[in-house]
Amino acid sequence: MNRRNKGWRIASGWVLAMVLTWCTALTATGQSATDGQITATDGHVVVAYVTSWTQTLPDPNVMTHINYAFGHVNDSFDGVRIDNAERLRRVVRLKKQHSSLKVMLSIGGWGSGRFSEMAADEARRKAFAQDCRRVVDDFGLDGIDIDWEYPTQSSAGISSSPNDTRNFTLLMRDLREALGDERLLTCATVASGAYIDFPACIDYLDWVNVMAYDMAGAPKHHSALYPSDISGWMTTSGAVAAHLKAGVPPEKLVMGMPLYGRGLLGYCAEPDTLRGVTERWHAQSMVPYLTNDEGTLVMGFENTRSLAIKCQYILDHRLRGGMYWEYGDEHQKALRDVVASILLQGEAAPYPADYAGGRKRFRALFIYDPYAETAHVEFDRQALHFFHKLSYGEGFTYDTRTECPASLDTLRQYDVVVMLNTLPSGAEARRAFEDYMKQGGGWIGFHGSGYNDKHTRWPWLNEFLGCGMFLCNNWPPQPALVEVDKTSHPVTRTLPAQFIVPASEFYQFSPSPRANADVEVLLSISPKMYPFGIKDIVSYGDFPIVWTNRKYRMVYLNMGHGDEEFTDATQNLLFTNVFRWVALEGKER
Repeated sequence: MNRRNKGWRIASGWVLAMVLTWCTALTATGQSATDGQITATDGHVVVAYVTSWTQTLPDPNVMTHINYAFGHVNDSFDGVRIDNAERLRRVVRLKKQHSSLKVMLSIGGWGSGRFSEMAADEARRKAFAQDCRRVVDDFGLDGIDIDWEYPTQSSAGISSSPNDTRNFTLLMRDLREALGDERLLTCATVASGAYIDFPACIDYLDWVNVMAYDMAGAPKHHSALYPSDISGWMTTSGAVAAHLKAGVPPEKLVMGMPLYGRGLLGYCAEPDTLRGVTERWHAQSMVPYLTNDEGTLVMGFENTRSLAIKCQYILDHRLRGGMYWEYGDEHQKALRDVVASILLQGEAAPYPADYAGGRKRFRALFIYDPYAETAHVEFDRQALHFFHKLSYGEGFTYDTRTECPASLDTLRQYDVVVMLNTLPSGAEARRAFEDYMKQGGGWIGFHGSGYNDKHTRWPWLNEFLGCGMFLCNNWPPQPALVEVDKTSHPVTRTLPAQFIVPASEFYQFSPSPRANADVEVLLSISPKMYPFGIKDIVSYGDFPIVWTNRKYRMVYLNMGHGDEEFTDATQNLLFTNVFRWVALEGKER
């Protein structure tokens, strides 16, 4: 495995609460193993990779299986060579104190070769399998884990052949025959599930350890649970889905988790030594990360919160269990405890309060103009009613105003300002709003709040919106076919790729916001609509209608004209997603 010798964590007050909850649960359930070890009563496994180059002996209370890393195919392609064999014997001796602990030898790792030559030759392959059985017997092991990275691939600087996938299956067959049914046989796989013919070999395997990490480098997160703007070519959920689709049944799928950080500085074992970075949480990918002063992701990692969520994912998807690289020193203790307490207790993950309905309430300000044109006033009235219903259950508190406050101190009282078809008009109000947004304030603007032409005389508004001035619009208002531009964004990920929005007057701007590198367009009028309008007709051009300027915590929505805007469930969901993201999730970007 392409890992290093230590993981890391960022401590928080919640860690202590998590550990105390775990200990209380153990006492309450009357765990009765005489040696103090937690047992997987429901069949879940926790597999910990323990390396040959570290000195710490693992605590068997926090895992069911140890994969000792590493053994290798020997130079003659017909046997096994073990790194630091004496350390392996010390690890195996832990079984005398903890009878249910299983210890396996993991053969391979990143850059460990000679698999291709060994597996291609029947005599060598069978000799290797027999030597694996010898090692198991001599060391008192419980099985073998094969970590060939990767069949048919030479990316790790090892030899390969187009026949490796077929020969991998033959190797699993010969290993199963040599080990017998009483010994374990597992393998480690790349996140995509590629290079292995699972339908052909899965019957020989007890389970598959999916390496759902090292899936990207900064500025992307290497172990994101779900896809987002910070995830790489693969995510943990995608890795699970890929393996299931490839033929690995859930009861044979063990999901990998990293206990280390990866980023511009490589592998990080001690985050306490990092300076000049800010810790953030990505509410879509469900992982923490660090950013530099420019807001760029420089390190992706896991903490107790993200691992608890991943363990719950394992339970929810009825997977065999979890695996982590690697068992390190005290920096990983809280992380290991979380994995053990959730998977080995078989209970739902004790999420932080944010995930139990106790999220801290926020404060919103809604601004509207009661003297605007009738169609805008009607939208404003219905919008206030819509957002008022979202506040049921004390989800948030809010105030309404008919003018934008001219005081920065007043605006600072609010987590999000929602402008319904209106903009600050006076110089003081504009200056206060500019300062509020530059200092991290949240803004949602509907329809008229984005209107800007030569008479507006507010150049900063163009910079803030990330587009040019008003160009044209369709008239009269009519429904429109829209397309989702960014399906992985929290605002749009629950929306269909195309849908019809209720009748509205839609503004087109020039230059389009899409021409701005800081803008992320989320929704656009489909080109299939052209010509669009009856009296005033839009015939061509880029037509974004929902977007965010990444330089600010904001979303602009072109909808907001007339009394039909809240009649469609999909568009209502869009409005709700925008409100939640700017008010809550967007704050943690």
